[in-house]
Amino acid sequence: MPENVIKIGIFYDGNYLYHVSNYYVFHHHHHMRLSISGLHEFVREEVARREHTTAEFCRIVDAHYFRGRYTTQIVEQKGWIRGERIFEDVLMYNGVTTHFWPMTEGNEKSVDVALALEAYEMTHLRHYDVCVLVAGDSDYAPLVQKIQATGTRAMVLGWEFDFINDRGLRHETHVSKRLMSDATYPVMMSDVIESGKYDPGSAISLFVARTSDTEEEDASDYWDDDEDESEVEGGEEKKASSDAVSPEDLRYGHIVLLNPSGWGFIAPEGDGVDIFFCYADLIDTTFDRLRHNATVSYTEGRNEKGPIARTIHLVSLES
Repeated sequence: MPENVIKIGIFYDGNYLYHVSNYYVFHHHHHMRLSISGLHEFVREEVARREHTTAEFCRIVDAHYFRGRYTTQIVEQKGWIRGERIFEDVLMYNGVTTHFWPMTEGNEKSVDVALALEAYEMTHLRHYDVCVLVAGDSDYAPLVQKIQATGTRAMVLGWEFDFINDRGLRHETHVSKRLMSDATYPVMMSDVIESGKYDPGSAISLFVARTSDTEEEDASDYWDDDEDESEVEGGEEKKASSDAVSPEDLRYGHIVLLNPSGWGFIAPEGDGVDIFFCYADLIDTTFDRLRHNATVSYTEGRNEKGPIARTIHLVSLES
């Protein structure tokens, strides 16, 4: 590779990307998904600007995506298989290597550690000039410091926004100020997008065009409306009040899965398929108080994806 080429490595926190992209799909006025290829083109242009060169001399030599993965049974139950596969095709098409870690009792364990180790190791082995993190968690700040100690510049792509969802709940997403301040090249992507320079139809667009017939356009099933999940890094929500529940509508079950994003599954008493629930439907308790096997009461409702538990009360922390 010519000596004047700037080598770039990109590392995606998949859960962060998921929440950010859902915001632009469901709550931003564009109502479009972020484009992986568009993000890569933006990175090349932004690195070129900051390194005082041109994009033709900036080359993405590696891109890696990290996220927890559920069991086949859960994915089938939620109807996510097709969407997940298509999105994986999008990543593969854009040269992104995927790294999936098993979800244990709804927890995305070790993913951030795996990303940090891979990013640091690949920076050492591949001698990146610029290492790009698409992430918002302050836990990545030590990684940024270590990377820059090797002589590699660190760029962080972060987002900050807030919105009110259809249930009247306020969601906020932030990027760690420490993470941004530690980076050589901090880029507040929410501001970049609001500038309009990379809108749909621009020479470099950060969004997937609605008329596109590419694999990225077909990945719509992967991105679910995140009103059923809380935001990451600084997310806040306000719980809505519940209506009175008649005794004949009341059901009982125990928690069988908890996801740190704020949702999970309840196994109903007796026979029946596990039912999805969201933190927004908890009454007189909070999501962080729930435990695996805790007994809850609930009523059954429906959304566009199927049955969902509503008006959930914590009965006991043991089944």
